[in-house]
Amino acid sequence: MRDAIESLVREQLRPHLAQLSQLSSETEEVRRRMQSMIRLGRVSDIHESNQLIKVEHGALTTPFIKWFAHAAGRVSHYRCPSVGEQVLLLNFGAGYSAQQYIALVGMASTDFPLVGSEPSKVITHFGDKCSQVWDMDAGTLILKATEKITLESKMVLASQDLQVQSNIKAGADITDKKRSMAADRDIYNGHTHAYDNDFTKPTVTAIKQQ
Repeated sequence: MRDAIESLVREQLRPHLAQLSQLSSETEEVRRRMQSMIRLGRVSDIHESNQLIKVEHGALTTPFIKWFAHAAGRVSHYRCPSVGEQVLLLNFGAGYSAQQYIALVGMASTDFPLVGSEPSKVITHFGDKCSQVWDMDAGTLILKATEKITLESKMVLASQDLQVQSNIKAGADITDKKRSMAADRDIYNGHTHAYDNDFTKPTVTAIKQQ
């Protein structure tokens, strides 16, 4: 009698057990997909084009994939990540194809720590030889380049005083609101000086004020 009852119950539950098994498999599949959607990794290789990277995450390594740039339209930005840089790996397709990954770069790590700790300053280091520091509270900007800064523009306009603490070299003439330095040089070269025989009482032949 007991066996007959158990057999009847199993028969009645068979469709439901099949559904539960299917739901369990689907739940496991969703769990695996969720685990692969966001991963932490490090840049392991740079493509020869310098526009794609490989990312090592755990025991796995992606093929060459794109990285996220903060501007890629009419305003565009390029900054090639560094090998060893920590990234957040995003699987935007939630599938198993590694081609659906994109790397979100720019996460500080022990290899590449943050370069500042003052909230008022916005700091960018371009390797070891160049940097820029914006101090929002002080209203200052510091640009550093150990070799050269080149400004490519028809005009560089300074609305206030310009102070230079070293030499100035110009490839063309320099002009103020009155005349050019070349004109001043012509005036200076036009001066003549005559001296007495004892060379102690100079007599200056003045020229008319220009």
